[in-house]
Amino acid sequence: MAYLSGLKWQAELPNYNDDERKVLLILSHDEFPWRTKERIAKTTGLPEDRVDSVLSDLISKDKVRASISKKKSVIFGLRERVG
Repeated sequence: MAYLSGLKWQAELPNYNDDERKVLLILSHDEFPWRTKERIAKTTGLPEDRVDSVLSDLISKDKVRASISKKKSVIFGLRERVG
């Protein structure tokens, strides 16, 4: 897997707990700017209820945003990547 470097969140690493870092890293994958909650949970190894909590925190910190995919799934991406 290849991840983007030079992202703003990476310069603020101490501001995030381990679970937040895992989610931010997954959302930094160079090929996949958007991920479903299920994919985030599977890739990070975190339970889905924990992913819900982490995504909520990251959305409130304005680091992640949600959208709806063409398949009508809720998807999440780094705000600095997807606007």
